[in-house]
Amino acid sequence: MLFQSILTASLAILSSTLFAEARKHKTHDVIVGGAAGLVYTPNQVHAQVGDRIKFHFQFKNHTVTQSSFDKPCTPLKHGFDSGFKPVAMDAKKSPTFTIEVEDYEPIWVHCQQIDHCPSGMVFAVNPPKKGNTFKKFLKKAKKSGKHDDYDDDDTYSEADEEGGPEEKRSILSRAAEEDGAYAGEDDTYDEEDDTYGEEDDTYDDGDDTYSEADEEGGPEEKRSILSRIAGRRDLLEA
Repeated sequence: MLFQSILTASLAILSSTLFAEARKHKTHDVIVGGAAGLVYTPNQVHAQVGDRIKFHFQFKNHTVTQSSFDKPCTPLKHGFDSGFKPVAMDAKKSPTFTIEVEDYEPIWVHCQQIDHCPSGMVFAVNPPKKGNTFKKFLKKAKKSGKHDDYDDDDTYSEADEEGGPEEKRSILSRAAEEDGAYAGEDDTYDEEDDTYGEEDDTYDDGDDTYSEADEEGGPEEKRSILSRIAGRRDLLEA
């Protein structure tokens, strides 16, 4: 009887302890995208070990993908990834994705959709208040992705330009050759215009010759007329 009482009390204590531990675990709700735009709302949470982070996807097509502080917009190898979750504007239910906090190390998250991460769509769990802060993480994200062609000082790096200096010189060389070819075509065209003008001059000369040759009666006819006039003049004088 005594043993049964002790066992019952122990089970009650254990049950109470487990229930209390379970109540300590909190679920943090995070909105993904939606009316707020390309953001997670909130964009960071401070959670206890055992807490859960539940992501609620709103309209458009987003992901919840783990990354790292140094590479905010690059998926972390062996990290979690929700995959793309397309949601229609008029959807009545939205998909969710949940992760559990296993330790107090920072968890860095981003959206893999094109240009979303560089636009600032990042999230963090337990980001440090000093050192690698969420503010620095967000800044890194905005400099990554479509901004990879710029160095940390925001100066454009020619070495990072697609194709590099050699490709650039090759492109300029081809452009110069094409310009030369066009110039040659223009010169040829001018020569053709000049030739055309010469043909016009030849035509004019021919026109003049044609007029003399085709003048009414020609030289023979002119001599015949003069002869007849002279004959009539002799008759009149006689």
